[in-house]
Amino acid sequence: MPGKVLLKTPVELYENGWVQKEAVLYNDAIMIDGLNILFREIKDVELTKYNGKVAIRLQTNNSEFFLNFGSKQGQIFRFLTFNLKADRFAVYFISPAIRGGVIVSDAKWEKGYLAITENAIWFLSPNKQIRIPWDNLGSVGKELKTVNKKQRAVLKVTHVEKNEVITSYVLCPETTLELLDQYINQLLDRQKPREKLSEIEEQILTMVYSGVDSAGIESILGIPTDELNRYYDRLIELGLAKVVKIRKEIELTPKGVNLVNDAMKKVVG
Repeated sequence: MPGKVLLKTPVELYENGWVQKEAVLYNDAIMIDGLNILFREIKDVELTKYNGKVAIRLQTNNSEFFLNFGSKQGQIFRFLTFNLKADRFAVYFISPAIRGGVIVSDAKWEKGYLAITENAIWFLSPNKQIRIPWDNLGSVGKELKTVNKKQRAVLKVTHVEKNEVITSYVLCPETTLELLDQYINQLLDRQKPREKLSEIEEQILTMVYSGVDSAGIESILGIPTDELNRYYDRLIELGLAKVVKIRKEIELTPKGVNLVNDAMKKVVG
């Protein structure tokens, strides 16, 4: 039996096309034309683009839904992120604190939650609902940081967002900090490939992370393109990299050679 009614609002539900429905938001579920989705069954929530609209993606154990709430989208998305199935810890956080190696000037501590789900970790506050998928999470570890003129142990969280490395910090009692450090790193270890990388594969990953292009990697390692491509294929298979563009190698035709010769004659005079 659903709980207290909080809101009734029009919604578009994607069913082989966007269909107008009515949604009723309860304190423990959302009902859309007889479809009852309990919050405790929501495994993931994401604000995304889907079939021409900005939509809320809801994932339960057995289904996935795409919903558009129009002008109430932000309000309902915030409500759902605070109510999805997750392990939730009361913390203070700064996210992002550092973006692409540059300190974010207006960053400040916010009171909220660090929520952990099967698919992501979340920084949640009334102003921010930041979802970090496990695949985007880099490292998590403790470090000392000056907070209110005192040295405090904080949790440093790094992740990648649009090819930029983002650093965030979490502040909470040390017993909770210790628990979070161990818990998140255990979950991170499950995401890592079981296969051990060779020394050269680790070098290639490091160079790609540092922004070295393919030609530079070949030059530094002294390997031909075909060999580098084989390393790339393995890193892609392991889910550690993805193809962003296919490079073309060319050589000049006789017509091209003649054009260059003519150009050089003009330069020499």
